[in-house]
Amino acid sequence: MSFKKQFKELLANKSLSENEMRATIDALLSDGIDPAVLLYMAVEDDHLPAVKYLRKLGADPALIVTDGKNPVSLAIDLDKWEIVEYFLSKDFNRSMIFAGVESLSPLMIDYLESKYVKVPHELKNDEDLDWVNQIN
Repeated sequence: MSFKKQFKELLANKSLSENEMRATIDALLSDGIDPAVLLYMAVEDDHLPAVKYLRKLGADPALIVTDGKNPVSLAIDLDKWEIVEYFLSKDFNRSMIFAGVESLSPLMIDYLESKYVKVPHELKNDEDLDWVNQIN
């Protein structure tokens, strides 16, 4: 079984204990799987416990994994609010926050700007700007 399929099954198993999740992640890492790839997959599947454990092990959310995206930008693109909050509450290279982000929802723009960082103008379309201006 490929590591991707194995990890996806792990993330889908809602009855898996924290210890079993950690043991599986540890085994994948000891097999040489890139922790940034696992972190990216955990974000894709909205699995905050796996995200937290991988960060504890040193997985870097600012590393580009695929299609110019890193785990942070993926969480932003997919509106994974809890994961975005977790990432942005931790210390990492914030200059990489928008790597690979193609567009943002108006809610995500408002959220990011109210708490953390100015969203680059090129990520806002005219409709988003009108919406943000109305609430400010």
